[in-house]
Amino acid sequence: MTDMGVDDENHGKSSHRINIFYPLLCHYACKDTKKDVILGCLSIKMYLCTMKERIIWIDWAKALAVCCVVFCHLPQSQDWFYYRYLQADIITIFFFISGYLKKDHGSNKANWQKYWHSLILPYLFYNAIVYPYWLVKFYMLNGSMPDLFQAMRPIFGALLFEHENFFCEPLNGPLWYLPAILIMHITIDLCRKTKHQHVIMISLCILSVILYTANKYYYFAPNLTPMGILGHIPYYYLGYVFGQKHLFRDCNQRRDIIGCFLCLAISIILFAWHLNAFYSDQHLLHIVLFYPSNIGFLFGVLYGCKLLNNCKSQVIINLSIGTLAVIGLHAPFISLANFIFMKLFNNEGGIIYSWYDALPVTILIVASIYVLPDCLRYPRNGRSCGKFA
Repeated sequence: MTDMGVDDENHGKSSHRINIFYPLLCHYACKDTKKDVILGCLSIKMYLCTMKERIIWIDWAKALAVCCVVFCHLPQSQDWFYYRYLQADIITIFFFISGYLKKDHGSNKANWQKYWHSLILPYLFYNAIVYPYWLVKFYMLNGSMPDLFQAMRPIFGALLFEHENFFCEPLNGPLWYLPAILIMHITIDLCRKTKHQHVIMISLCILSVILYTANKYYYFAPNLTPMGILGHIPYYYLGYVFGQKHLFRDCNQRRDIIGCFLCLAISIILFAWHLNAFYSDQHLLHIVLFYPSNIGFLFGVLYGCKLLNNCKSQVIINLSIGTLAVIGLHAPFISLANFIFMKLFNNEGGIIYSWYDALPVTILIVASIYVLPDCLRYPRNGRSCGKFA
């Protein structure tokens, strides 16, 4: 597929210069080249991307991260360190990879077409899929169907990016990630049109840290998407810089082993200190430790995934491709699993999983979504956005 648009360097005034882009639909190890071709009076600028193998370590990172998201959304005790640690850190992987794979060229039309098909439509689709489940859940909890106001609350919540207040509530909470990524993509697109792209982005990252810190104390920013943006745009920008500078691409077993264990060890130590600061009301120290702990976890996991770069698995690749399907559909499966186990064990007060219970339930939920028909994974033009190949 090609995208043709008027050259931005000539401010859209010339009909004799055309940009041709060959975008990739998935992440591949590729080499971008820029080539000018003169055909008579027509100057054609071509951006070519030589497609090679998929970046397997990114597939592993996405597959493991999405399974971990399901694991962390199963109800578990907040007193367990591993649970708090994963809850706080796991989503950074998605933001870093989204920035890492962000292309730095393409017309506005091509970008918006991509955002429409890969972010906006999936967001609407998975919210629509989950709405009947919300109605059933409401009926089971209240013994009657909702009135008009109650029925509209989750719809308003979805339209407001999974916001919650007196007139709306989240419909499919995990989908807050999609509008957050969309806003970050648009921000990068706007900034790269200026001469001060990185100055603006660094300033926004610093501002986001300040606002996130203040919000942790004053609670003024609404959930879920605004808080998600404030807390995670630095990781997205970090991934974007790494991607544009072609950093973190090669694999070296010795370096990756050392990097994995060293980063995770530092991250765990910092997170334990971070929690201790929270319980001792050291608010500023609590926030200061949050970001380096997340970065240590992020690179520890990515170094670990690089060790698996030679382990090509079709299941892992399919899970990587189907990340959106798992994110968009796992919430109803978790509710169903909770309901079944509550009935089996006569536990009407709610169920709390231990890690050895949550792990097989996670595998079961992901496997159930894996085998769903393609039509439930957002079909588009004969394909499925989030399709398991």
